Amino acid sequence: MTFQGVDLLVRRDDPRISEVRAATTPDPEDGQVVVEVQRFALTANNVTYATAGDVLGYWQFFPAPDGWGRVPAWGFAEVVASSTELASVGDRLYGFWPMSTHATITPTGKPGSRLLDATPHRRQLPALYNAYLPAGPEDPTREGLESLVRPLFGTAWLIADQLEQAGFHQASTIVLSSASSKTAAATAWCLGRYPNRPQVVGLTSRRNRDYVEGLGSYDATITYDELAGSTLTEPINYVDVAGNASTRRTVHTLFGAGLALSLTVGSTHWEDPAGFNGDDTLPGPTPQLFFAPSQIEKRTEELGRHELVRLIGGAQNEYLDVFSQSTNVVLATTPDDVQSAWSATSDGSTEPSSGIVASLRNPAGV
Repeated sequence: MTFQGVDLLVRRDDPRISEVRAATTPDPEDGQVVVEVQRFALTANNVTYATAGDVLGYWQFFPAPDGWGRVPAWGFAEVVASSTELASVGDRLYGFWPMSTHATITPTGKPGSRLLDATPHRRQLPALYNAYLPAGPEDPTREGLESLVRPLFGTAWLIADQLEQAGFHQASTIVLSSASSKTAAATAWCLGRYPNRPQVVGLTSRRNRDYVEGLGSYDATITYDELAGSTLTEPINYVDVAGNASTRRTVHTLFGAGLALSLTVGSTHWEDPAGFNGDDTLPGPTPQLFFAPSQIEKRTEELGRHELVRLIGGAQNEYLDVFSQSTNVVLATTPDDVQSAWSATSDGSTEPSSGIVASLRNPAGV
């Protein structure tokens, strides 16, 4: 028996180019399971996965034809065939899936608990992305919100936690670029939970200024074209979610030694990429790369996995209410819809208030 479905393939050298192609998934071999991907979130995070696919290894998770990639996405799936006692047909899992109808994993662990994929080409990849968590009965509304919030909130919490652990590098101001993005907005909210934090400033486009100000998570908002005339209080922590080379150079040129930290998080503005490697030609500190799996590993050693999960989960539950009030969930329910949603996300034309929940499995809905 084989499973007929489709993959959304993205050009590795230009994520604006995509195709939906028919795909065949064979029955699982011993130790494997085949899942049907039911729903996944489509956000600027996924664009970062594509633009950093070679540098950070995201293309390695789900092999694709030469020149193409299957972009990973966070969401929910159901086991449709199993050749292992660790998962049964009908079991549901949350985790890192391809933008496809089906996927095959080789789970290790205990039935009913957190599973790790031991597929040979994934063994050396970060455990964060290889972990699959059991999910309860299907609830499309809740799972849509969780698909959108869980991955970006974990990253946001870890960014804020890393800054707080470092005493915010004695900064007076934290500036977040791409302030309208979901990761930046969640980071600002997480920073707001620390009573002695610096001022948190959102850096955004004129088009998104009203939205950013309406979030209530930033102490102040400035637009990219206002940077040169801004009077930000130094020292400054620059948290670069946009990954735009021109903006990064402007920030470093304007503030130079006044920057206490330059932290690279994402690449929502990938068409003018600043890259993920440190650039020591810029004035001020060399940009550092924030990589969530590394911070998780560090904090797991310090706090223990259960305590870290408890802290992030508790904060996330609070944030879900805030997120749901500022987000309009948009469903992409056919392959054509998903491809169009990917195109809009990769070129930055989606509304910041939209949260796209996608499915390639059928045209009936997610």
